[in-house]
Amino acid sequence: MPAILRSAVAICLSFVAGLAASGEAEAHPHVFVEARMEIVGDAASKLVSVRNIWRMDELFSTSVVLDFDKNANSVLDDDELAAVGETVRTSIAEWDFYTFVRVGGQPVKMVAPDEIRTLYENGQLLLFFEMKAQTPIDMKIQTVSLSNFDETFFVAFTYEETDAFQLVDLPSTCTQGVTVPDEDEAAAQWMASIANLGPDEEVPDDGVDYSQLLATRVEVKCG
Repeated sequence: MPAILRSAVAICLSFVAGLAASGEAEAHPHVFVEARMEIVGDAASKLVSVRNIWRMDELFSTSVVLDFDKNANSVLDDDELAAVGETVRTSIAEWDFYTFVRVGGQPVKMVAPDEIRTLYENGQLLLFFEMKAQTPIDMKIQTVSLSNFDETFFVAFTYEETDAFQLVDLPSTCTQGVTVPDEDEAAAQWMASIANLGPDEEVPDDGVDYSQLLATRVEVKCG
């Protein structure tokens, strides 16, 4: 767990980094994120990158100020905001930055962001970062599914705005469909996936991830 994080926000940020190793995850979220996603492409209908815009909840945001306001002026100066962004970037790298892209159910490799930019506005911390596709995906041929989720359930993502998913620099022939899973249906699907496991067996790597089933997702295809 990073030594820099010691206060209430330290617990939140460093928990993300140490969660899997410690085995201390709980089944309900502690950090709430209002998310927006931009799906960036090119004129040939290829996926180029994903841009995330995350507005953190007020409690977490206040804790960030308490922990990173080194000069105690009750605001986050540019250098302090940069420190927040870098701390978050290194902390969530192990979890693929909670950003998942799939084609035909298989994960698409995304390049880690060089930086996470930050802004403190109206009592809330905002995070901005872009992840490029390691290999551009032709969405005329393949439907792409994109989502933000945390498999540990420590961080919860919601999409409050009707235009929370936006297509950028893609032809008008590209369309999107947003799916907000039903919790009961997701639970039934997950139970069905493990119904035949023996008492000493674990869910296989290619089995159903419950957190993935619960994640709001957008599917993009280009005609």
